[in-house]
Amino acid sequence: MRLILVSNRLPVQWDGTPNVGGLATGLSSFLSHWKSLGNEVLWVGWPGKSIPEKEQKHYAYKMLEEHGTIPVFLKQKLADSFYNGFCNKTIWPLFHYFTSNCEFSDLTFNSYEEANEEFAKTIKELYRPGDWVWVHDYHLFLLPGILRSEFPNLLLSFFLHIPFPTFEIFRLLPERFRSKILKGMLGADLIGFHTQSYTQYFLRSLLRCLGIENERGIIYFQNHLTKTAAFPMGINVEQFSSYANSVECDTIANQINTNHKSLKQILSVDRLDYTKGVLQRLNAFELFLKQNPNWIKCCKLVLVLVPSRTDVSSYQSMKRAIDEKVGAINGSFGTLDWTPILYQYKGFPFEELVPLYKNTHVMLVTPYRDGMNLVAKEFLVSQKNGMLVLSEMAGASAELPEAILVNPNDLNGMAMAIKEAIEMEETEIRIRNQVMVSRLKENSVMEWAKRIYTETEDTANRNQNFQTKSIVANAEVLLPKTKKPIFILFDYDGTLVPFQPLPHLAIPTKELVNSITKLSQFPNVSIAIISGRDRKFLESIFTGLPLHLVAEHGAWHRSPNENEWISLFHSNADWKKEIKSHLEEFTKRVPGSFTEEKEFSLVWHFRNADPDIGLNAAREMLDELSQISSNSGFFVQRGNKIIEVREYGTGKGKAAIKILPDIDLETFVFGDDTTDEDMFRELPEKAITVKIGKSETIAKYRFQNTDDVHIWIKHLINHLTKELKYET
Repeated sequence: MRLILVSNRLPVQWDGTPNVGGLATGLSSFLSHWKSLGNEVLWVGWPGKSIPEKEQKHYAYKMLEEHGTIPVFLKQKLADSFYNGFCNKTIWPLFHYFTSNCEFSDLTFNSYEEANEEFAKTIKELYRPGDWVWVHDYHLFLLPGILRSEFPNLLLSFFLHIPFPTFEIFRLLPERFRSKILKGMLGADLIGFHTQSYTQYFLRSLLRCLGIENERGIIYFQNHLTKTAAFPMGINVEQFSSYANSVECDTIANQINTNHKSLKQILSVDRLDYTKGVLQRLNAFELFLKQNPNWIKCCKLVLVLVPSRTDVSSYQSMKRAIDEKVGAINGSFGTLDWTPILYQYKGFPFEELVPLYKNTHVMLVTPYRDGMNLVAKEFLVSQKNGMLVLSEMAGASAELPEAILVNPNDLNGMAMAIKEAIEMEETEIRIRNQVMVSRLKENSVMEWAKRIYTETEDTANRNQNFQTKSIVANAEVLLPKTKKPIFILFDYDGTLVPFQPLPHLAIPTKELVNSITKLSQFPNVSIAIISGRDRKFLESIFTGLPLHLVAEHGAWHRSPNENEWISLFHSNADWKKEIKSHLEEFTKRVPGSFTEEKEFSLVWHFRNADPDIGLNAAREMLDELSQISSNSGFFVQRGNKIIEVREYGTGKGKAAIKILPDIDLETFVFGDDTTDEDMFRELPEKAITVKIGKSETIAKYRFQNTDDVHIWIKHLINHLTKELKYET
């Protein structure tokens, strides 16, 4: 099996030298394992430099042969506008809550779209059915949607390595930007986030921006289901711990520590970026020395700052501020034989970084906001006696609560945390670290990647089942196969007519009424409208038509050409008064909602309410009513933007069975809601059952919308008309 791994940058630089750190390092052990099983890996990404067109063919061949990579060729102007523009001046600051740093530009977003299209073109050329495509990070939000439109059965994962912000932050994006981003992500079978919070923020943004609900993290969109879940990224625990325990690591660690054996080492390792809070960390260390003069000349801070975006002026300014702060602290507290801060402005290879971790007594990982932060995890598995001080704003904090958690905005709290960590007893440190390391071993990067693949494959299988039920309205399989009588059962709202903001506005078109009239005039055709609507409404809509009308989910039935309604069960509905007052309390709390009363049911509508408020209230109502419904004469059911409370004994399934004549029939059933699943379940196996809409169903087939139902009715009329002509 081939894995096509897609990221903004390739794991090697344009000249073929490896990229240190990042995704390439994080995934190396999983990719080695994947290849050892006989699978292939192709890594698609931008090489980091514009390659002249005449050299591209040779360059692509060389990169594939030597590194297994597929370069995406972007012109330098496009790459700058896409990467330095929308990615790093809009998405990066916004998703890390630095809203004042954001620029919102149609020009850079257009470049972002164009770049995603270029990635898609490259993948389309090499994709083969059966490949697993795994797209990474915020640079490629639109790519899953583009690929899904081209390859409906594609096995596709998307993982976001940065935080997904709250809705109030995400909505700062212009509507045309945010809608395309959300819809693009929904092209994936699986969308993975580092934490459950990020997952919930995404789902809430979907609801508030697009009105798309989810069912336990499953989203139905454009005839495709997408699963969302939290997958905290791990590290190669074995690689770090085994090297940390090696003689080579001890030798390097001792060499590094030769002149500072008596000093407690505090370590900070970060890429130069405003989200990392490096300057604030230095301020906290300075405050710690001021508040705890006994630690002067007894500790040192090793500050490792990895260069990043050195050509960006704001990053240059940040670097100068950090340099000045380091100089100020060393100047204020340093002596001839002691320098408080050892400052290294460069990256360290794995072989030198692990010895640094091993020497460390206090590790400071205090970003203002971070998707996960693997440095915290690397530190923990590389030593035994060092204490981790971790920002509660980093994704890793959800996994590592035994660390000393701090708010990076609280300078005094951070200084106190440094003191607590550096003075903590070794026994306490070991107890805490053992718990955290044990947890990290269970969720290594290998297990992380395996879980993503397994969940993607499982969702794709569900999608395949979902897709196979979808059918065109004029398909031959949906026509009668015999001369037997035909009985057709239609739900009303969402099946014959689209949903409307207010129930009384959902009126069928004249064309639809004419079609139903024509269909009902065939001698061997019987039609039933089986709905949650009340008797009065159904009578007003289908006046004079020879139809079976079933109201209130089977509470009432009126036969064709009859004026009298017959109750299909008996009740006194004693529960209604109490429940009605309960529903009306929710109506007062949720603007735009209202309660509809029928003879044997109550319906709370929240279609016109704020989607977030309405959905939360609906969940609360379901929970409360479900607790009191036992032995109370009613039951509660969630519908499409409604909560319905109905009398026990009612139900479309039971009603359908009662009105069907006891003869051999060809039966067709159409419905869109959970209430219609009762009909699909109760009717004989040979019945043709059709679900309208995107939610999961036990029906045999699926239509996209009410238009498909109208097309089917016309198709059936044409078929029956031809048969009559043939017979005569």
